[in-house]
Amino acid sequence: MGLLPWHQAAILAGITFAVFSPTLASGFVYDARLQILTDPFLHDPRNWLPVLSFGTLRMDVLDFNRPVNLASLMLDAAVWGKAPFGYHLTSVLLHVVNVLMVWALVRGIRRDPGAEDLETTGSLTKYGSLVAAAVFAVHPVVTEAVCEPTFREDLLVTSFSLGALLVVMGRVRQAVVSRGGDRWRAIGCVACCLLATASKESGVAAPFLVATFWWVFRRDETDGFWRSAIGGGALVTVAFLAARFLLEPTPSRIFDSRPAYPGGSLGAAMLIEPRILALYAQLVLLPVSLSADYGLYSVRHLPLPFAVFILAGLIAAAVVAIRMDRRFVLAIALIALPLVPVANLIPIYRAAADRYLYFPMTGVAVTIGLLLDVAWLASRAHLRTRCVIGLLAAVAALGLACVERQKVWANPMALWVDTYRKNPVSFTAATGLGEALREEGRLDGAEQATRDAIRLSAGSRGDSWATLALILDSQGRVAEAKKMLAKALEIDPRLKNPDARVDALAMEHATADELKVLMGKVGLEPAATDRP
Repeated sequence: MGLLPWHQAAILAGITFAVFSPTLASGFVYDARLQILTDPFLHDPRNWLPVLSFGTLRMDVLDFNRPVNLASLMLDAAVWGKAPFGYHLTSVLLHVVNVLMVWALVRGIRRDPGAEDLETTGSLTKYGSLVAAAVFAVHPVVTEAVCEPTFREDLLVTSFSLGALLVVMGRVRQAVVSRGGDRWRAIGCVACCLLATASKESGVAAPFLVATFWWVFRRDETDGFWRSAIGGGALVTVAFLAARFLLEPTPSRIFDSRPAYPGGSLGAAMLIEPRILALYAQLVLLPVSLSADYGLYSVRHLPLPFAVFILAGLIAAAVVAIRMDRRFVLAIALIALPLVPVANLIPIYRAAADRYLYFPMTGVAVTIGLLLDVAWLASRAHLRTRCVIGLLAAVAALGLACVERQKVWANPMALWVDTYRKNPVSFTAATGLGEALREEGRLDGAEQATRDAIRLSAGSRGDSWATLALILDSQGRVAEAKKMLAKALEIDPRLKNPDARVDALAMEHATADELKVLMGKVGLEPAATDRP
């Protein structure tokens, strides 16, 4: 007897949770240390009103433009305080939900929607939707979004965007006689589009995905439902993005430095972007050398002509797939549309990141599901069976790699050792490694890593000089520490007020306290902070 749909859903949920269960024991790393442990915003109940009313759009707070993400983190803060377990549990459960929605999406667009026994016959080849969703579930490239709680916006934008698709997919063709059901489905679709955009800017893809679904599957339906769902979704998306940019607080104590184009200009960025996209293709097909910080060093093996050749090949393959089966338009839209907001057309703080691939990976899963369902392969049962078996072997290998990748996100030391090894010209990695080594009392290594950070920034970052001063002081080299501190204050006078740097989320409390002690030791008086 074959697996019933709910059996498949239970298997997928169990596999996903089991593979990501190691992250439940992890601590906080990267931005989570500042946003959850340092910033009091998430832990203050008075902030619920501005978050739920989208009032954060005019507030100088981290993730002011992602109130849905803030609400998710605030809910965790209300339940778990500052304990990492609960935050990780929420992210893992959100990923499980997304996996199940991908599975439902693939099932919903299978080749023969009228075949009720499609997934109950017991044949291995009938489980294409399960296998496709499993690839998304355990692919190592999704670990960054799942394992770092403050990157949860990628989970949330995926949830609400897929939710919008599933809401309109659930509309039966004959449902035009049920005006009430149509009305609520349209409202649900519009709400999902709004919540997707309020989770992350890539939510702008949601109404376009709904429009793509209509064009591929339901364009013979021209009633008002689709105009309401698509038009309403687009309207709330544009309205939110307009408010996000028009109400953005300036100047900002948190965002005191603005993002820049990779290469320094839009033209230079557009010459680098094909190499980034080729890197993304490599990470999906061969997920090795995943990193928490990419740069030009990361694409050194992808010169521009080679990158363009790879992208041209992918585009050609997409055209062939669409000519073979129009449903691939939706799969390709799921891959491409979420990448547009992070394609460096406007400056962003990270030119490339694994988490940017979380949403597009749903399109990869849909592509796999459709490839297993195309008429050409369906007519060749033995070949199709071999493909499914091969994919199951790939899922097993990806799952093992995913478990290994989670170890990197378990603590700061593991994260920055791995990142600096893979990108030795990364200022961020050198800085993080120096701070992690200093926390563990490994001062010689911390000094070397911090001096590397100073070298990589051409000595332009005062916080690196300040960290070096703290390391030298801990080694008893007070005279040298005094010189390094003087250099830090010369480059960045704001460091004279460590508490203000904490308020700006540029420094952790412990570091600020140590810096104030050092300033007192060398005869400097820290500047006072006017706290509200």
